[in-house]
Amino acid sequence: MKQPTSQRRAVQPPDFDPDVTSPGIPLDQLERPPSGSRHKPYRFSRLPKVSRAQVLLTERIEWLMPAAGGDHDTAQAVSARMKDLLDEEVRLQLDHIQVVPPVHLRKIAAEPTFLAVLSPAPQRTRGLLEIDLGLCHASIDKLLGGAGDATGLRPLTDIEEGVMGFIILEALKTLAPNLDQGLPRPRLEGCAHSVDEAVALLGEEQQVVVVQLKATLGPQAGFLRLFIPASVVGMTNPPGEGPERRARRLVDVERNLGRLKAVKTWLVAEIGQAEISSRDLRGVRTGDVVLVDELTVRHDKGEGGNARLRVGTGRAGRLLAEISLEDGHYKAKISGYQAGEEPKVAPEAQEANTNPGASEGNADVSESAQGEGSDLLNDIPLQIAVELARVPVTAEQVVALKTGQVLDLNKVPGEPVEMSVNGKVVARGEIVEIEGHLGVRILSLVG
Repeated sequence: MKQPTSQRRAVQPPDFDPDVTSPGIPLDQLERPPSGSRHKPYRFSRLPKVSRAQVLLTERIEWLMPAAGGDHDTAQAVSARMKDLLDEEVRLQLDHIQVVPPVHLRKIAAEPTFLAVLSPAPQRTRGLLEIDLGLCHASIDKLLGGAGDATGLRPLTDIEEGVMGFIILEALKTLAPNLDQGLPRPRLEGCAHSVDEAVALLGEEQQVVVVQLKATLGPQAGFLRLFIPASVVGMTNPPGEGPERRARRLVDVERNLGRLKAVKTWLVAEIGQAEISSRDLRGVRTGDVVLVDELTVRHDKGEGGNARLRVGTGRAGRLLAEISLEDGHYKAKISGYQAGEEPKVAPEAQEANTNPGASEGNADVSESAQGEGSDLLNDIPLQIAVELARVPVTAEQVVALKTGQVLDLNKVPGEPVEMSVNGKVVARGEIVEIEGHLGVRILSLVG
């Protein structure tokens, strides 16, 4: 009997040995299958749950971290100051971010360790900076004229803590001018000499954002961890969708372009929309007409107009384009950018439906064969896009798109248009006009 989707489990090949688990997965986190079962399903019942508040905190801190995006001016400034101070190349790279209760610091922070206490004046809440002891000893040795050798993972002496405090102050001094104007300036308050003391300093904070960075000082590698109270992160106000976010997104893409440039996708030119119910979509047959809203290009008459160019789901934004007919082919000239998700179809478009000539008998049979809850799905509205053309592009070409650029859509008047739901083509048809209303007559169904 087929299991419900919510109860399906991943299965292993027949020669899988249940006594040998993959690295990092304790045996007590795996549930044994019933005796005699053909397959060996496992449920990861102890995976941590992440709340929406934790996701929002992570998004805010990712925006603020210099190594997480942007033009890296802040990270480069700090690295340059450290190089001047220690006469060695210093590099920082964001490793990961997580949100945990303060008591979990006892599981994260090492013992012994070096924990600097940061006070985001004028706030009373304190944050913490943990630095790998190996990096601490190497930094102190370099500052005092040595070769930068780590001398073992022993706790720092009072004098060594003072030297590390000086290094941190120099980093904070360089960091301060590059921080958002709305953020409090961090101030070095002292050192915590144990993890328990550090947890106590966090007071009544409910959540702490842990930012771990990989750090290198010449040949010496280690880590830095920032423990930032959620109340401090909550004071930040990252900008909404706009030029700054788009510039940040572009930098992120360009940083990974070497891996992405060979990835292929579709650039889709959309010229119309319609809204249809699940019941009506299931009942569509060849020859039916689906009424559409906002048809911006009269492809049936060989006329131009406007279109929205979408890559993938288009949720981040779409390019606006002017469509013209040149040498018998449609061309798209990029004219602008529209941020955010595509707006919903106007309420009057909800009246769009299929031609009454569609067969209803088959629909009734399929409905009777389904569960009682299937009737509820009939009222779910589906957004259908009318596509003039699809052009294959690579990620590298997508990044290079700009206003004024002209793209050949490789489409001629009279060719069928495509209709898609959530980017998936469901039908092909021709544009028709019926009693003053525009629609698409279905020529063939897909899938």
